[in-house]
Amino acid sequence: MKAWCWASGVIEFGRVTPVGAILIAKGPAKPLREFISVRARHAYDGETLLVPSVPEAKQQWRGVLALRKWCDWCGKGAPEGVEFT
Repeated sequence: MKAWCWASGVIEFGRVTPVGAILIAKGPAKPLREFISVRARHAYDGETLLVPSVPEAKQQWRGVLALRKWCDWCGKGAPEGVEFT
């Protein structure tokens, strides 16, 4: 399973990373979803997952920095088999 995000900060999961999305992690489906769900920000609908600070970034490069920081933080505590890029 793969996890990716869009420039908007929305995180999605699937087998193939769509064109235009940024691959953020890969690993077994259940541990990957659970790990990211706990560490991501939840949108107002209670279902959509967001990379913290990316939706609020005023410039795209700031969003990229926020994504990198978040992925580095997540990668330090990731369960076995889950790899952040």
